[in-house]
Amino acid sequence: MIITNDEDMRAFGHALAQNLQRSDWVAINGPLGAGKTVLCAGILAGLGFKGEVASPSYAIVHSYEPPDVLVAVAHVDLYRLDDADELDELGLAEERSERITLVEWAERFGDAYVVPSHIIDITPQADGSRILTLKMDTDDTIN
Repeated sequence: MIITNDEDMRAFGHALAQNLQRSDWVAINGPLGAGKTVLCAGILAGLGFKGEVASPSYAIVHSYEPPDVLVAVAHVDLYRLDDADELDELGLAEERSERITLVEWAERFGDAYVVPSHIIDITPQADGSRILTLKMDTDDTIN
């Protein structure tokens, strides 16, 4: 799928949110500036969140809880973590069944930590657009 601007990225996230459920783990991969946080903002909006969505780069995890969202969400950014051992300290895998987990920079630790239910790869293009590939646990791929 080709995404031409941030509005389209948010709209895709909003639509994707309608298909997510508790315990889904969404791995979001792409370089700096690819639109990972914009996509997460769209997903959160699709789950009812009305506020600003900031990158959790420094906090590592931002949590969103009902009634602000329909389903609890952990928005995670792994960019600053050095190794998978640090993930255990966050307790993300233990609480997975209770919420949707959105993981930016998921490729840093791969499937060694947890197998995602959805993998989204964002590839920026020279013209400013992005190619977005969605892989779901059903082995379906949408480009």
